[in-house]
Amino acid sequence: MSTPVPELELLPSHVIAARRGISPFIRHTPLEPNSTLSKLAGAPVLLKLENLQVTGSFKPRGSLHKVLSMRASRPDAEFIAPTAGGHGIGLAYAAATLGVKAHIYLPRSADPDKLRMIQEYGAHLEYFDSVPQAREAALRVASEKGYTFLSAYNDRHMMEGGGTVALEILEDCPHVDTVLVGVGGGGLLAGMSVVFKAVNPRIRLIGVQPESSAVLAHWHREGQPVDVKDVRPSIAEGIGAQVERELLPWPYLQRHVDEFVLVSDDELREALRWCVADTKYILEPSAAAGLAALRKLLPRSLGTTVVVLTGRNVSWRRFEELVRP
Repeated sequence: MSTPVPELELLPSHVIAARRGISPFIRHTPLEPNSTLSKLAGAPVLLKLENLQVTGSFKPRGSLHKVLSMRASRPDAEFIAPTAGGHGIGLAYAAATLGVKAHIYLPRSADPDKLRMIQEYGAHLEYFDSVPQAREAALRVASEKGYTFLSAYNDRHMMEGGGTVALEILEDCPHVDTVLVGVGGGGLLAGMSVVFKAVNPRIRLIGVQPESSAVLAHWHREGQPVDVKDVRPSIAEGIGAQVERELLPWPYLQRHVDEFVLVSDDELREALRWCVADTKYILEPSAAAGLAALRKLLPRSLGTTVVVLTGRNVSWRRFEELVRP
């Protein structure tokens, strides 16, 4: 049984409009050829450097689009979001840039560098024992105080903002054959997929999730939402979590994503080590998912391939712990 596509279909024109709005506040990030991976693949491999985006990840694309879309009708709107850190940074940046208030609910275990960035952007912070507890509290407070609750992925504006990454890739590499993207709730890849498949249905889209928390990969394999009971934490806390059954990105993932690849924490660690050694870029674990998957797939023929490096927001202490042999 397939999930129906929402009544208001997400179209490439919506992503183009999102880009028009957010472009003054973000960077068109580089699409950097990588000679080492290209030699291994026998075809061009390029890295989409969202780790060089403002705030250090792709997240502000969706948050800016959300705030801009609401500002005309509700200029006094306040926003609230639960997060492990990355989404909170994106919303805090959007709020500071556009002059609105943001309330960020986090687990006490959040990376200290992420907390510091959120604080520097002036958002109000509240702490909880876990992300699910933060989410429950944020939903309750949003209802009580009239704040706008902003999911990192289960929101149309976040999907449209994420889709702007695909527009940039197509401008810089019109003949791309394969794109690899780490997947948490699926908002980024869903938005990108609408753009890619409209331009060229033969572009192969590969979602990547941790072996230990591969909910959407299981859904994709079964062709419908299913219960996934064995979900355990991964070092890539930004991807692979439990998601709602009523998931806006799901119809687009089901329709457009060609396959999912699962990676282990050890494979993610090795991808982090390789990336800093070869490119000198420090990544957060979830951002290394596409690299880990590509290294696992080679020497499979993938044609001209783009790997999206989604972010760099990890403290040096945490990074050292992750890459230490």
